[in-house]
Amino acid sequence: MLYEKELTSVEALARAIRTLDEDSGVRLIGVREGRECLVFVTRFGRRYTVMTYGMNGKIGAPGKRLDVVEVDGAEAAIRALRGVVPGSVRAFVY
Repeated sequence: MLYEKELTSVEALARAIRTLDEDSGVRLIGVREGRECLVFVTRFGRRYTVMTYGMNGKIGAPGKRLDVVEVDGAEAAIRALRGVVPGSVRAFVY
């Protein structure tokens, strides 16, 4: 069974990243170069991976991978998201 929890604020997003389990992740809609994109955040040990993908068509499926950043620690992952998170947050923890 798939479990997702919606996040609607920057504070909730930051809290979710700080407490992210290794078998979970965060998916959010971001903006890159004026276009919506999908951003995934995962964690393995102390390392966080922030992956940015273009969106395919109107269904919102991941398209071409645009960027992958690996960082140490939750605070660095949150800083990596600052460039793609618009003013309002549309994110899901899974």
